[in-house]
Parts: sequence; C-alpha cells; structure tokens
Amino acid sequence: MEKLNIALVHLDVRHGEIGRNRRELVSLNRKAAESGAKIIVNTELGLTGYSFGSREEIAPMVETKSGPTIEALSDIAASHGCYIVLGYAEEERRTGIFYNAAAVVGPDGKLLLGYRKITAEVRWACAGSPSRPNTFDTPWGRVGVAICSDTYYGAIPRMAALRGADLLLVPANWPGGSLDPKELWRVRARENGFYLAACNRGGNDKTMSCEDAYSCVYGPEGEELLAERSCPSRVFTVGLPLEKGRLRSMVSERMRSRSPEHYSPIYLDMRYAADMTEYCRLPSPGKLRVVCQPADSSGMFADGGLPAPGGDVSRADLLVFPTGYACDAGAAVKQLVKTAGTLQCAVCAGIATDDGLRIACVDRNGAVTVRSCADPSPCRIDLDSARIALAGRGELYHPEVALALAKQGCDLVVVPSVKLDEHDRRVLGARSIEQVAVAASGSDRAFLCQPPEGHDRWPEAYTEGTGEPCAAALDISRLRRKRFYDRLDYELLLGKPPFPGLNGGEAGSS
Repeated sequence: MEKLNIALVHLDVRHGEIGRNRRELVSLNRKAAESGAKIIVNTELGLTGYSFGSREEIAPMVETKSGPTIEALSDIAASHGCYIVLGYAEEERRTGIFYNAAAVVGPDGKLLLGYRKITAEVRWACAGSPSRPNTFDTPWGRVGVAICSDTYYGAIPRMAALRGADLLLVPANWPGGSLDPKELWRVRARENGFYLAACNRGGNDKTMSCEDAYSCVYGPEGEELLAERSCPSRVFTVGLPLEKGRLRSMVSERMRSRSPEHYSPIYLDMRYAADMTEYCRLPSPGKLRVVCQPADSSGMFADGGLPAPGGDVSRADLLVFPTGYACDAGAAVKQLVKTAGTLQCAVCAGIATDDGLRIACVDRNGAVTVRSCADPSPCRIDLDSARIALAGRGELYHPEVALALAKQGCDLVVVPSVKLDEHDRRVLGARSIEQVAVAASGSDRAFLCQPPEGHDRWPEAYTEGTGEPCAAALDISRLRRKRFYDRLDYELLLGKPPFPGLNGGEAGSS
C-alpha cells in the first residue's frame, strides 16, 4: 500500500535556550528528511519554550519570518523535497506585534503559509485572525494547520475541515492532565473525517512538566495510528495510507450532513448575557436529576409498556431512554405518556418506524413534543427548571449544533440512539465544551456529561450494559453561567455549501 511518511519532531525544549534548541531542532529535522519524511511537524514554540509572563520576557527570543531558523529549515526542505512546519514566537516587523505562530516551508524552500494561533497566550501574544488562511495544497491532499489549544473548541478545527483539509497538523505544547489531549485530538479527527497529526514535546518547561506529553496521529474514523511520548528528544514517524496517491479522508462525507441554515445563533455576541435565565427568558433554575437508561432497542416498545428503569428513579426529573423500534409511532408515544404519568417525571425516547425516525418527549404534566429527525432543526423544550433540546447522535457530530443551542439558552441536549460506541461517547461528551450538558442513551450504554471547569475533562456519569442506569443531579444555575469563545470565522461556518475548500478551490497562502 502507498504511504505518506510523516515525522513528528518531539523536541526536549529547554526554556529560553534559543541556540541549543535551534541546533537540536535543525539536526532532528535533517534526520527526519533524510529518512524519507515528506511532511515534518515541529512542536509549538520549539525555539523558546512556552511559559512567558510578558512581552518583555519573550522579546529577546522572537524571530521574523525571514529569521535564521526558518532559513535553516528552508534549506533542508529544498534539499529533500519535503514540507516542514515550525512552531515559533513570531515578531511582525511592521507593527512589532508578537504572535504564537507556525510557519510552513514548502519543498522549494519557500515560505508557503504563515499561521497565527487563534487561542493565543494573553500575556504576550496577539490572537490570530480566524479568517486568515490555514490550509495549503500538497500532492497528497489539502493540509491544514492549527496550534495546540486551537483544537480545544470544536469550531476551530471545523473551519479547517470546511476549507477542505484532509490532514490537520497541530504543533502542540500540551502536557497530560485531567483533560487528555489524546482524547480530544481523536474526537477532532473523527467528527471532521480528516487525519490529525499532533506534535507535542518532551522535557520540562519553566512552569510545567512535559514528560507525559504525547505526540499522536489519528485517522478519519478516530483510529489511533501513533501515540508516543519521550522526555528526551525523539523523532516519531508514521505512514498514512494513500489511495491513488491521495489521502483517503472522509471530510466531504462528514460535511454533507451539516445544516448551516440552522446554526445562525452561533454568531450571537453573548458578552452581556451574565444571567442567561433573564437574557433568554428561561425557566427558573433548580436541580434537574437526569437518569439515562440503556435498553434493548428491539423490545423497548413491546408488550404494551417501556422496560422498567433500573435503580432508584423515584426522584428523577427526566428519564432518557434509547431509540426503540415500534410498529406504530402513536402507540409508542402513548407508552411514553403512561410512563411519565406513573413516574411523575419527564420522559424522552427515540421512536424508529418504517416511515422514519422521531424523538419524543413527554413532560411530567403529559404535554407531548415529537420531533421528526427529517427536520434538521433540533427543537427546544422548557421543563420546570431547565431548557432541553432533542437531537440525534449524528447531528451532534457537528459542534455548531451544540454551540447554537447553548447560545439559545439550552441547559441540556437529550440524545436517544439505537447504538452508541466509544467514539460516540467521546464526540458527544466533547460537545459539553460548547457550554451545554449532554444526556445520551443507547441499547448498551448511556452517559451524562456536563460542561468542564477550566480546561479539565468534562464530568461524566457512565454505564454500560442494559441493566443499571447512570444518573446525575444537574445544577442548572451553574449551567447558566456560560462562557463562549467567539473568535471564529462565522461567514465560513454559516456559508452554504459547496464550500471553496471542499470544491477544489484555492488553499491559503502566506
């Protein structure tokens, strides 16, 4: 099988030791090029190290695009006909502005792309423009660039996908912790359908240890192709499969199921929405005890009643079942009404029939909402103390859906499904980063994820099998305190397909 050889230069970066870092970086890039790597990725801020408290502290270490490091790497790229990505602290000579940047040098030795980190360090770096080009074309497909925490928010990698990236390269400086970047990078590859190669680092920085920092490569289905760490400098290599000389990404397939006409709320500026309850006219917040019950989908609506929930559901406010098969949707809804009345709580479930798929919700007062999944607009429902939304598993593979719902005041997205695998668990769980909780139930697993604190992993209740449910009491007051990241290219995210990148249009330039 044809392969595209990629090298990740996992550098033991010494904080502030520019000369030493440059010598080792150049040596390792030359080694990678001589071994046949066609794309070489270096870590974020590989020349300087990461932790700087001010412009004055990093000022002696910044370089311009024509600086000595890029010049040295340009010679290597030209000699060996490869692409090299360098993460460095850039000074824009005309303005004196500093950026956390990535330079891409092409096989002719010329600067092909200059990218600036969007989620930049506030103490010294200026944030890059989200509309700035971040893709370039190669013989094997279109390649995008993002830097480290740019991959934290789902919309930023999505912008690269909409520009047609088959492969996303990520210079990173991300040590292990409660939120494992390997999990998040796997999610970004899976939900966008592209390859993702993240080059992390080794050693210790001024204020952090990177001994447990992994460099990783993931495929379009989220499959792990490489996950390695090393405290000393190492060059990790991986071969990406090619078909007729091209990367076999799934970006176009993933993007076809988008419905950007329903994502418009993502552009709303919520800086004045300190109180989402008043701003969005939401129900008064309280505690919402949610129970997610896995169940056999084939027999869920059989024998005139839903399966009895496991565990103690006597204090449940919302019970979430999977999607079950039913001969008649109306009869299935009646079963939901009966269960809601018996348990005195709201009940949600998916209903699959020969004429389509629906998601139904019955509140504790018997009010029924049925949403056809042929309608691409998730519906919102106000319960006694929370606003919830009903969405399909596939819809939430698009981060724009969760972001739009969160900006409309939704506290929780309910996702009944026939089946949920481990990839679904990760992708749907990561939707909580967009500031909304997610409750999902399938035939053999269920989970309930809440928005994370800081950059920690999202809190999760989880169960596997068809027995005991998982449950959590959501503090709706906390869910109303939403903080959104708004440095996004909304014209790209909300544009109607076909997109220039996905239609063979021009990639970015420096």
